[in-house]
Amino acid sequence: MNQDTPYPKLNDLLGGLGNLVPGAETMPPAPEQHTVPEPEPSPDNDDDWELFRKNLALYNFREKKDDRMICKLDRDLADSLDACDIDRKCRSDIVNAIVRTFVNRYLDRLRQFRKNNRSLLGNT
Repeated sequence: MNQDTPYPKLNDLLGGLGNLVPGAETMPPAPEQHTVPEPEPSPDNDDDWELFRKNLALYNFREKKDDRMICKLDRDLADSLDACDIDRKCRSDIVNAIVRTFVNRYLDRLRQFRKNNRSLLGNT
């Protein structure tokens, strides 16, 4: 499997969290990193986060969701989401909330890309 991708490595995304061993007395030495100041959250970013949290709250814990479709997710994204515990929601709920937030936020722009139905079945 080719490891040369344009995406950052999972360990870089998680900041070495995968190296932690439960019960270990000492932490592994952290690689030297240049500290980059975290950007101040802009009002738009806060709105997006709050909309995401609102959308995530729509999903109940351990509720059977029959109306779901299968979608393949890149491994690094799946691993990154699995490393998060956001209100004890499963990966599918988190992905759905992220996509729902994106669609809600950019609905007007997405309408520009709507496919034209050129099927003979639709011309009755």
